[in-house]
Amino acid sequence: MSAKHALFVAFILLSCSLPFGVIDRALSDYFPLETGNYWNYVTQDGDTISARIEGDTVILGDTAFIYTFGSDLYYFFKADNGIDRYYYFVTYRGGDKVVLERRIGPYLSLPLIDGYTRTDSFSNAVVVVNDTFQYFHTTDLGISLVGDLSVNDRVFHEVYSAEITDSRCVDSPLGTSISERHEVLYLAPD
Repeated sequence: MSAKHALFVAFILLSCSLPFGVIDRALSDYFPLETGNYWNYVTQDGDTISARIEGDTVILGDTAFIYTFGSDLYYFFKADNGIDRYYYFVTYRGGDKVVLERRIGPYLSLPLIDGYTRTDSFSNAVVVVNDTFQYFHTTDLGISLVGDLSVNDRVFHEVYSAEITDSRCVDSPLGTSISERHEVLYLAPD
């Protein structure tokens, strides 16, 4: 058997061992980061919120895509294993800004695989004039297959939900502050 045939057989065996459709999903764009892309969402209250890729910029030496969702602003990055996000968090002490987090970290893992979970943790300690600020940030991701989803007379196939929980805790001389944000994304291929 030639090396080319052996490689082809190995590819088929490897492909057969992957969950059905992984290769198709890897080639599909479930989170397209291209300037000008936009989406309009209708909330349960009937309001409309728009999301848009406004352009790009450079953050910490990498190209970031500027993403607006309503009045919120986010920065996303294309990564080898999915989508990363710019995380920036500050607190204040006596009017001075204390940067507790400034980094690029994982946001969404691709390709989407039913049942996949991941936790990303970050911690930092900053001392300002003998006061210590302890910071903890955890991002949990869970992926679930939804299948077909109908929205306003349109049917989307191969839809996945991505549940993301973002938890932050700051221990400071003034006490402990805890915040949590939970979002669910419904993602369909391009």
